[in-house]
Amino acid sequence: MSLTQDKNDVIEAIDAKFQERRRQVPVLHQRAEAEGITAITSREDMVPLLFPHTTYKSYPESLIAKGRWSSMNRWIDSLSTHRVTEVDVTGVSDVDEWIEALEAAGHLVSSSSGTSGKGSFLNKSVRDREANMQNMIDGLTELGMPPERRWHVIPVGPDTGQSAHVAMRDLIIDNYRRPDGIPLFEGTPPVGHHRYMARLQAMRRAMADGTATPDDIAAFEAEAHGRAAEQERRLHHWADHILARPTEEIFFNAQFTQLFRLVEILREKGAREGSISGANALTVGGGLKGSTLPADYQEQIFGMLNIAPERFFHYYSMQELNLRMPRCLGGRYHVPDGLVLFVLDKDGEKLADVVDGRAEGRAAFFDLTVDGRWGGTISGDRIVVEQGVCPCGHAGETILPDIARYSDLGNDDKITCAGTMDAYVRGFIEQ
Repeated sequence: MSLTQDKNDVIEAIDAKFQERRRQVPVLHQRAEAEGITAITSREDMVPLLFPHTTYKSYPESLIAKGRWSSMNRWIDSLSTHRVTEVDVTGVSDVDEWIEALEAAGHLVSSSSGTSGKGSFLNKSVRDREANMQNMIDGLTELGMPPERRWHVIPVGPDTGQSAHVAMRDLIIDNYRRPDGIPLFEGTPPVGHHRYMARLQAMRRAMADGTATPDDIAAFEAEAHGRAAEQERRLHHWADHILARPTEEIFFNAQFTQLFRLVEILREKGAREGSISGANALTVGGGLKGSTLPADYQEQIFGMLNIAPERFFHYYSMQELNLRMPRCLGGRYHVPDGLVLFVLDKDGEKLADVVDGRAEGRAAFFDLTVDGRWGGTISGDRIVVEQGVCPCGHAGETILPDIARYSDLGNDDKITCAGTMDAYVRGFIEQ
């Protein structure tokens, strides 16, 4: 969508969603009332109604610590299209069981890992998951990889057990894996992902302030070692099967950190660049999650696994969105139909200035396919956007590859309206 103006049908589509969602999403209703917004007539009208990404982690941590799951229901309900307050949380003892209770009632909660701090929770519906999965198939098809069961499929991992991850893994297996494909790894089924991540954060804090006992540290290290050993077994399983069929086509579904470790294991087993010659493909989800890899980690991965750019489905997205922005061979990310891009100033208060068809600032989006929540979100990312013809030949808005998190740039990731949004949410919890 245009940096400076939109076609009338785009604004009308956003307004239609707004008219529907402001009756359904309590926080959106309160925000619109406070801003005096009754209709969307321009993209400027939307800026105050875009929810900061931090809104989805605005719950008081004490609610989880004290097991106040009914209050957590009220919190997520205030941000949801479909009511959550009546979900039975009797007997729930931790976040994993809370999410299970919500999913049993049709609320397919998407959650961050919490590796860098407080986790976020977004309510998604079955329609959201279907839109997200169809978008994955559409993106692969556009790349030149329509659903064909002719590949060995390797979901490198790690296996978190979270339903969204399982659904995406199964989507690729069901649509691309050949009947005689490499056998899947049969390890210990993962349980208690959020329980483990909460213990990890608590242990880090305890070790930092000196309150962790030797027994506590030993017990946690034993569990961490067991999880790491399970992942190593998984990667050795894949490596052995890759080396047993080095010329056959493999579709990798992975994160870069685990994929790089797989390359290291292949080297340890004697493989060298050129040993694996099948026309292999890759799709990657997530970033490095705080891991430190060599500067040329992608080149090492692509060289060892023989993955060419035209068989690499790379995209820019985030858990707040159903849709992806695929990266073209020109190295830019293209904004698809159904997704409206906003470039805001750093504080998220207004649209960024456009100079010679280029804008730089904070990325924000409205995803027209979002069903379980309000579709407008402000990210933590700094982006540069250009309007015109991309080097790949396609016209329209493109996001340049130099995407960075404001928090990684030595700046505070401060969005002006975040405190106000948090206050709205706290009000609903306290009712």
